[in-house]
Amino acid sequence: METVIKTKTSQKNNDVKIKQIAIILTSLFTLINGLFIAYFSYNQSSKDKMTDFKIEQMRLENESKSAENNRHIAIIYGEMFNLLHRLDADRCFILQPHPLLKSMYVSVAIEVTRNGVSNISDVVRNIPISDLSIFVKELATNRWIFIDDIESQVSDLRVKSIMRIAGATTVCIKQLNNIREEWIGSLVIEYTTKRTLDDNTQFLMRSTANTIQFILPPIN
Repeated sequence: METVIKTKTSQKNNDVKIKQIAIILTSLFTLINGLFIAYFSYNQSSKDKMTDFKIEQMRLENESKSAENNRHIAIIYGEMFNLLHRLDADRCFILQPHPLLKSMYVSVAIEVTRNGVSNISDVVRNIPISDLSIFVKELATNRWIFIDDIESQVSDLRVKSIMRIAGATTVCIKQLNNIREEWIGSLVIEYTTKRTLDDNTQFLMRSTANTIQFILPPIN
């Protein structure tokens, strides 16, 4: 009888210990789970804050770049208006290949003209380079191009057609380059009447090109 009582008491003690261990394990799991939740919440919060910071930083950088581009464009327009009037030209514009890293098209995005002279930018926009391949090759390989007889000097039929539509008679083109001496565009002066292109024309165009070619915004 005494042995039975001892056995039951021992069993009860074991049950109590098991329950205590279960309670301890449950508490530990709850604590660990809470720590994991707190860690991941903190980690996610930190990531969210970092993401917000990066977004804000990108926004500020874009605003800064936009402001800088606007300032550069204002300088370019000022230089081109000055060149237009000093050379008594009818049209001054910049022809650019784009996108810059993989040039597929040419467009005129920046242009100034005399009153009453049409804008060539309305015609020259997103023209595939393959359609003007001969002329574009000449632009990319020649520092200067002088044209005073479109019919005999321009072999590219589409370019010839564009010049006729624009009423161009005399054209002077100065290559624009980046710091690696790569072609990034061309500064073009056009006259609707026959003109002689002299040393002063080259001097003024070279000076203008040197000012604008390193601040010229790319066409995306």
